Order: sequence, then structure tokens, then C-alpha cells
Amino acid sequence: MSIQNVNNVTPTAIQQRHLIQIPDANFFSDFKTAYAHYQSASPSNPSTDAKQSPSTTSLSDVMGLTYTEMAAVRGTSANDQTAYAAILNRAYSQGGMKDPVAFLQSLTPQEQGIVQRAHCLADPINPATMSKEGAYNLLLPDGYQVDFDHDGIQEVGAGKSVTFPPLDAPEQVKQAWLTATQNMDEGEMMTYQLRMHTMLYGINVNDQTGKSLAPTDQIDSYREGVDKFLAWLEYTKASTPADQYARDKAFFSDMKRLLA
Repeated sequence: MSIQNVNNVTPTAIQQRHLIQIPDANFFSDFKTAYAHYQSASPSNPSTDAKQSPSTTSLSDVMGLTYTEMAAVRGTSANDQTAYAAILNRAYSQGGMKDPVAFLQSLTPQEQGIVQRAHCLADPINPATMSKEGAYNLLLPDGYQVDFDHDGIQEVGAGKSVTFPPLDAPEQVKQAWLTATQNMDEGEMMTYQLRMHTMLYGINVNDQTGKSLAPTDQIDSYREGVDKFLAWLEYTKASTPADQYARDKAFFSDMKRLLA
């Protein structure tokens, strides 16, 4: 349940924390199967037969590497991780994703607090004020999101997040991104994430989001965008600090080569 070894490049820990994909058709059934294996191996499960070969499924296998990496960064307690996994299993088993707002409303305040902490939200969640997308993404572990309105910004509860590559980007774009950012620190990578996002969606003015400037599921959109960045870089070279020019030139040249 994670993106690994894309284009023979194993994601770094930093990259892993930022890898986002859409849940595929098998995501929910795979989760429930993995959770059942994990639960059957729990020491608290009296039905586990010690004479049988124990399951090797861990909570990381259930929740995915990106969630596990983020839980470590955030310092999410083991109890909260286990409780959040159980909440997700209920949502996936009881049809909660058909109406995620109603499912979140059905949770106790304590359970809503677990969801809040799982996503490191500053304020208590209020399902009544959320869109379907915002509620849906609260019920997905880190590493998975949806973008129902295709505006390039994912609502997570009441908050919003920007990712690059977009969820529907071609595989070659995802491969190029992993390769080009392999040796970056997190701050630099996030800077280029925002630049590439702006390339596709323009600048958000007064919280007015819209559709992409070019089709995000077509590789030519990325090729043309990178070409424009390189042309603009040359146009503004005289007013750009030399070190910044060198970094940008290297990055966008790499992307151009990898997208060819």
C-alpha cells in the first residue's frame, strides 16, 4: 500500500512523506484484508491459535509506508495509530465512504479526536462544515487522497493541501519527479512542488481555485510547462541571483530530460 521503486528509484524518507495517490479499485478490500490479518495476530485476540503460524502483517502493512513515516514525524502515539486503523476499517466495512460526512458525525467525540490527531489538525473536526472531499480525505491514511473537483487542491477536513505531481499525472511524470528531487531537502522539494503546481493551475487569488490551465493527465502539459519555465529563467537571468539561477536551471533541465 505504497509507491515504491518507481523507475528503479527507491523513494527517500522525505519523498515518501509526500507521495500521494488516488485509492484504486482494490484499496478498500485490500485494507480490510490486511486489517483482518493484523487483528488476528493481535495478542489481545483470544481466538488466535498459538499452534498456527502467526500472521506477519504489521500495522505498517495495513496503513502504508507514507502513513507510517508521517506518524513517526508527528509523534502519533501507538494507541492513536491502532484506534485510527480501527475507525478506517469500520468506515470501509460499513459503507461509511458513501457518506463520509455522516460517518464522521456518527463517531464519538473521543473518536473524532483520534481522527483529528491522526491528521495533525489544529482544531477539533466539525463534520457539519466539511465538504464530501474534506470528510473523505480524513478517512484515508496519509499517502492517499481524492480531488473530486479536480482543482489541484485536496481538502482534508476544513484544511487544504497542494501536492505535486497531481493525482492523475501520467506515470512518467511521477517517475521524473522522484528522480529529479531524489537528493533534495524537504524545504527545497516543497518549493519546487509549489512552482510546478503553479505551472499547472496558475496563482490562487482570494482563495478562488479553478481548473487546471492544461490537462493534468497528459504529459505534453508538463513538457510545455517546463519549457516555459526554462525560457522565463533565461529571460530573467540578469535579475536572478546566480545560485538560484543555477539551481533552477539544473532542476528544470533535469525535468525536461526526464519528460522527453
